[in-house]
Amino acid sequence: MTVHPRTTTDPLRPGRLATVVQADSELAVATSGPTERGCHIVDPRTGRPPIAALASLTVICRGLTEADACATAGYAMGTRSRAWLESLPDIRSFAITADGTTWSTGRA
Repeated sequence: MTVHPRTTTDPLRPGRLATVVQADSELAVATSGPTERGCHIVDPRTGRPPIAALASLTVICRGLTEADACATAGYAMGTRSRAWLESLPDIRSFAITADGTTWSTGRA
């Protein structure tokens, strides 16, 4: 098994790392948030940015499509995404909130 480190930049401190993901080549990592492209993800119920917005949400799982979909959907849910992500099997996540606190789900 080959381990490939993947980094996530800190959306609140440009140029700094938020976390390093050590994952084998079978895992995919996707991050959603406004850092790179501005606010481009909206709450589908309101058509506006999430009220309880996260600064970023990183999802780790077996497939890139699933990781990207979960990161985008979770970001749109805002802070409510934590319980949803915890309910999904084989999904790990790392979030940075707007005030800079962090939380994670899944096994370490």
